[in-house]
Amino acid sequence: MLVVTRRTVMLVGACAACLTLAIGFLAGRGVERSADRYVPVTESILVLPRTSMPLFYVKTEEPAVTLTFDISWGRETAPRVLEILREKNVRSTFFLSGPWARRHLEIVQEIVRAGHEVGSHGDAHINLSRYARDAVEENIRTAHEDLLSAAGRVAPFFRPPNGDYDDVVVETARACGYETVIWAVDSLDWKNPGADYMVDRVLRRAFKGAIILMHASDSSKQIHEALPRVIDGLREKGYRLVPLSQLLELGDPGRDDPR
Repeated sequence: MLVVTRRTVMLVGACAACLTLAIGFLAGRGVERSADRYVPVTESILVLPRTSMPLFYVKTEEPAVTLTFDISWGRETAPRVLEILREKNVRSTFFLSGPWARRHLEIVQEIVRAGHEVGSHGDAHINLSRYARDAVEENIRTAHEDLLSAAGRVAPFFRPPNGDYDDVVVETARACGYETVIWAVDSLDWKNPGADYMVDRVLRRAFKGAIILMHASDSSKQIHEALPRVIDGLREKGYRLVPLSQLLELGDPGRDDPR
């Protein structure tokens, strides 16, 4: 006789919903799936393997990387970042929180006009792994509506606040039509360690297919000093800088954390 707890039922339901509703990647790329496997063990406990990993990088031999920018607060840093990207002719992917997008429609529209991608950074800036599936879904769907209203379109990429995730977060995001995106290289600009440090860190750690984390929130006080040198340095190393959707066209999703 198999003993199934309420927690088990909730997890099985979440997995089933994700497999049914997920919409997949751009360019015809399907979301990776693994079959549900029920493994009876001692005392007839139902065991589900951990299979829900986010995207950290793209497995490719093409010399290309993606610069990504999270924004949750402030209005001073984002225009500076956008101006640098315009001058350097770089298109990137921005992960915007819903409340910030509502308050700063003109900046959101400038991001879109410049040809950058808009992904979701959720609604309330909280560690979603501490919450039940319903709360995670509400966070993602609320942000989706705000971003759709502000930007007109939203790329199917979700970066959870603080990069915090668990299986429920990843599976719920897929059920809402989003691929959870973390990063392979952290510039640490949110710590404001100095432009030299950030430039050296990114250039040393970058690799083919890397997703690079930066911020255009006002808490990132030095990114405008480091960003031009990061862009020039990456190009000197032979890298092309492309939005995330284009990077995914060059290879397969990398789901093993390289950090």
